[in-house]
Amino acid sequence: MELQNPTVLVTSATGNMGPYITDALVDRGADVVGTYITETARDDVESRAEYADAVSYHQVDLTDQTAVEAFAETVTDEHGSVDHIVGLAGGFSMGGIDDTDSDAFEAALSRHATTAFLTVKAFADHLSEQNGVVLFSSDRAIDPVGGTLAYDVGKGAVRTLTESLDVELDARVNAVAPFLIDVPGNREAMPDADFSEWTAPEAIVDEVLHLLSNKGVGGQIVQMTGGKPEGVV
Repeated sequence: MELQNPTVLVTSATGNMGPYITDALVDRGADVVGTYITETARDDVESRAEYADAVSYHQVDLTDQTAVEAFAETVTDEHGSVDHIVGLAGGFSMGGIDDTDSDAFEAALSRHATTAFLTVKAFADHLSEQNGVVLFSSDRAIDPVGGTLAYDVGKGAVRTLTESLDVELDARVNAVAPFLIDVPGNREAMPDADFSEWTAPEAIVDEVLHLLSNKGVGGQIVQMTGGKPEGVV
């Protein structure tokens, strides 16, 4: 995997998958810019990411267009052009149709799709056919299950956004769609689950790096279950 020392923006770099992604990128010589929401998350990442000191972290509300545009100006001033984007921003939520009101529904769309849209929009002028964007959809956006309606729809919107952006932009835009990710936070939340069916974070990292560096791949939604890619939608 060759990325040629790029600048890579990773949203939600302090979340469950963030340290896995940022460590892999730093290890391969990338200049990594990460976003976070809360100071608690920022402080906590120091104990979870081996190369946290090498990441340029910025606190940004990615649902606020003005804030994202100001962030993009700061990144451009400090790092120059962004070569690649990994959009991790999101968050799991439970609730079927009886438990989901309009606020919860709109919040899920904003958390997953709006954050990805505004981030890519703010950096669109940086991106050419040499650059890659990888967003995070979900296995549930392809094979919905009961009880997570707003989450499924939010991740489904990311799937459609990925395909649309790949048409709109010169850059290659793809998405990974993992099943539940086998990270400590998820194990703590669901201690009785069958972890063998979950997606290994290392497998997701490998797929993200592949999609960023493979100049022949665009517009793909890579469904991942059981720790490896299952297929392309």
